[in-house]
Amino acid sequence: MNIPIHNSNNWNIAEPSLASLFSPLRVELAETDEGWCVEISSLTPCDAMMALTREDSLEESTILSGSGSTCGKSQWVARVYGPIEVYEAEEIVHDISNSIAPLSTHFNMQSIVTSKDGESVSAHVRDYDDALTLIATAISQYGSAMIGESIASPELGLVDSILHRTGTISIRPIETEVFSSFMDVGISTIGPVTPADSTLIYDIFSDSWHGD
Repeated sequence: MNIPIHNSNNWNIAEPSLASLFSPLRVELAETDEGWCVEISSLTPCDAMMALTREDSLEESTILSGSGSTCGKSQWVARVYGPIEVYEAEEIVHDISNSIAPLSTHFNMQSIVTSKDGESVSAHVRDYDDALTLIATAISQYGSAMIGESIASPELGLVDSILHRTGTISIRPIETEVFSSFMDVGISTIGPVTPADSTLIYDIFSDSWHGD
């Protein structure tokens, strides 16, 4: 379903409040002792882990999942590089449930994604590109919801160029415009209620993203 948002040039919109039907996207990135922590307001643990686990790495990875943490009841999914013994898996599950630094629970732990509400995630990753991949996936899902069909993710370099300013980005539907051939996505790098100070453009025909 294609739903145009705030575009008086090509569409006759009877209800401008349609933007309120879509959820805003909020991202916060911070460096940790073990790697990076990224908070994303609209991504599930399953989608996040699928984005992080490339097909060519599945045979070399062990995927674990569970629930519970020191922060309260939550769901989590983790990826460990290489095979592990049953006792190691049991230790990891125990340590994750009682650790505030989940990547330190095993020397081969590559990533762990936790969620309390099923609609937002906190991900700890070793590599910066993995953090960018999660954010690119979230932006793609946001754009797909606005346009009404699955679209490509922006390139990691493009995501980095925006995120590099403050480590925070906020995208609101009210600052997103969908036209017949492209989508203009306003992005605030200051705060969720601050007007957009940068833009991402999604070209519908080429299925690609571009900076402002």
